[in-house]
Amino acid sequence: MNIKSAFIYPALILLASCSPKNGRMVTKDKDGSKMLVGRSDKNTLFNDKAFAWFRQGYDKYKPDVNAVKVISQQASSLHIEVFGGTWCSDTHDLLPEFYKVMDAAKITDAQIVLHLVNRDKKTKDGSTDKYHITNVPTFIVLKGDIQIGKIVETAKTSIEADIAAMLIDKD
Repeated sequence: MNIKSAFIYPALILLASCSPKNGRMVTKDKDGSKMLVGRSDKNTLFNDKAFAWFRQGYDKYKPDVNAVKVISQQASSLHIEVFGGTWCSDTHDLLPEFYKVMDAAKITDAQIVLHLVNRDKKTKDGSTDKYHITNVPTFIVLKGDIQIGKIVETAKTSIEADIAAMLIDKD
């Protein structure tokens, strides 16, 4: 083994071991702020001071108990694909509210897949193409494998009222 190989192989192994967890990357936004791209979860946002907007929005939000009750009655059959951007003001508004509602309705973290997108609204795994994502946040509500509704960018009434209405309409 020559000297060059002695440095190149360990460097390649080190780079290969640095692949992002769950495809998630930490990068810088155009203003220099931290941006996450890829699959994530609420705890990552909750516990990172760079995303203080998440904890503040979550703590502040008071969901409608009647709508939460409708959601919780069907909680075990739901799966939700969520697309958002840590750079997006609409995501800052709606994502913490969504998670507050999901926690109140007893929807488990395993039932929610959070995809964080870059400013081009893309992820490395192609999930934005699969679900035809053009705006964020987008919440795709599935019952089993069937999509029963979608909320794009803003809620009509509230995140919980809109999801409850989807569930009532599909009964």
